[in-house]
Amino acid sequence: MNNFIRLIRPKHWVKNMFLFAGPFFGGHLLDSGTLRSAPAAFAAFSLAASASYILNDIADRNADSHHPQKKHRPIAAGAISVSTATMLAIAFLIASTVAAYYIDSGFLAYLIAYIAIQALYSMYFKLTAVLDIFCIASGFVLRVMAGGAAFNVAISDWLFLSMFMISLMLATGKRIGEIKLLNEHASDHRESLLGFTPALLNDILLITSAAALVFYATYTIEQYKNFIYTVPVVTFGLFRYLMLAKAGRGDPTDAMTGDRWLAITVMGWLLFVGVIRYTRLIH
Repeated sequence: MNNFIRLIRPKHWVKNMFLFAGPFFGGHLLDSGTLRSAPAAFAAFSLAASASYILNDIADRNADSHHPQKKHRPIAAGAISVSTATMLAIAFLIASTVAAYYIDSGFLAYLIAYIAIQALYSMYFKLTAVLDIFCIASGFVLRVMAGGAAFNVAISDWLFLSMFMISLMLATGKRIGEIKLLNEHASDHRESLLGFTPALLNDILLITSAAALVFYATYTIEQYKNFIYTVPVVTFGLFRYLMLAKAGRGDPTDAMTGDRWLAITVMGWLLFVGVIRYTRLIH
């Protein structure tokens, strides 16, 4: 059972909280429609994400054998057969699309787009530098757009741009971590890493983090002027993540769950936004 839990990676379901970005910032998180659709929407994307992880592990099982950590994944280690993993992925894909169908047609379209891009990433796009991080970033952005469709909340252009740049930053931080961990064996694990140099990745990391901060600040002004006071908190969080990424700890999930200060900053930021947004609505 433990191998199957490791295979579907429930720890990474935290990424599906991006579904709630639109209603949370827009003041609609506590609406009855949002609360009613939230469990099914989260479950649908979680199943789709787990199916994508499984298919990626199947495609990467040989390359993962060159990775000091990923070689212990159930498929790469031979603990779960390819045929069993394939059947589980298909079951998850069917369940997720059926659930999405009953939620909203737009939500279903974004879910299918997510599945398609992840499949193309596993088969082709991960081999090309820069294109691979755009594919990773698209997964976060599609979650935001899917949440807007599921909960009938318009996604601001500035929120879209903020999330896009943050997603590129997180994907870049993950690549920096892989290169630092694997050193000269990086290309044995992932061919696209041949196209990256530490200098290039650092440049992308700085550009995307700076752009994300500017876009977020603009978004706060567009939404509600008191949101601007959350910018210092976000700035600290970005700086903390940059520190972790440059130290080789840029995997988004690991950074959130493994660094106390980053976790506290994110939780504090969400609480700050919630107080500003929802106490204003109550009064």
